[in-house]
Amino acid sequence: MINYKYETKNENQKSSKLDSLFLISTFKFMFFLNKGFTIIELLVALGIMSGIVFVIGAFGLDLFDFQIFLSDIFIMQQEINQTLLSMGVEIRGMGPSANGSYPIESASPASFTFYSDVDGDGAFERVRYFVAGNILRRGLIEPVGNPASYPTASESFKDMVHDVILPPTASASLFIYYDENYTGTQASLPVPIDVNRVRLLKATITADRTPQDPEGKFYYSSVMLMRNLRNNQ
Repeated sequence: MINYKYETKNENQKSSKLDSLFLISTFKFMFFLNKGFTIIELLVALGIMSGIVFVIGAFGLDLFDFQIFLSDIFIMQQEINQTLLSMGVEIRGMGPSANGSYPIESASPASFTFYSDVDGDGAFERVRYFVAGNILRRGLIEPVGNPASYPTASESFKDMVHDVILPPTASASLFIYYDENYTGTQASLPVPIDVNRVRLLKATITADRTPQDPEGKFYYSSVMLMRNLRNNQ
């Protein structure tokens, strides 16, 4: 009886071990199944997240580029507006040079040289607007000596507007000149310009900071009357 009981207990232990092994094997199989499914889910999730990150990154770059574009446009508009304002004041106040020369020294579609008291000191400086490369610049010479002279070696320069374009890329010349009969419809003075006939100037500044974008081109015009020359013949 004792041996029987012992054998029955042993059989039960074997059966229990088999059951345990089956459960462990089943658990391991299900675990690996679950583990493989989790990896697939993880890869899918990573793919989705990568797509989201890519879209957000691309949107961020576009937004950054757009902000730079707006900033460039604002700077360009500011440069043009300030230049036309100061140019208009100087041209309207032009007069004979300190040595008695005619108020306008030279005039062309891309440059204009004249005399004006730009700093209010009673002496008329030589003022020159011209384009160097793609920059509209202003040259200034103070009169020296008696009789007065304007040594070109002493000319100081200031960059006024960057990224300036001229014809044929631009649709209009930087400077267009009219005589005393200007009404707004007649033709401008022919080139070469006879400075003795000039009574009015139309300045059109065209700038393009983003040549690859056609909408990045801007131009502003201003008509400037040379009031001190109105009665001169």
